Amino acid sequence: MPDKAMNERCSITTHKLKMALLAKIDDDYHFVAEVAGRNLPGIREKVSGEVMHRYLDQWGDALSDQGTLKLLIADESDYGLALWHVAPFTGVFSPRERWAILRGESLQ
Repeated sequence: MPDKAMNERCSITTHKLKMALLAKIDDDYHFVAEVAGRNLPGIREKVSGEVMHRYLDQWGDALSDQGTLKLLIADESDYGLALWHVAPFTGVFSPRERWAILRGESLQ
């Protein structure tokens, strides 16, 4: 069972990534939506179960509306966190950008 400190670190990491992603959407929504849209089929091939595929459907639908996409990303409910586990945003940030985000550095 994970300890409390590990859970807190995971929460902080997730929060940092989500905040950076929300800012990236404000800066370049079309790029984020394009990358995520390209990722969806590959993720769909790797996951199983009706629930996971419904989550991917929801991400796919949200990619066409910036506001809806931001709401899903920002959702900190249990449902929002479950969605985050199949979030299709790999490649939106370069490895260097991702490390900067995790270290709390500005991407500007």
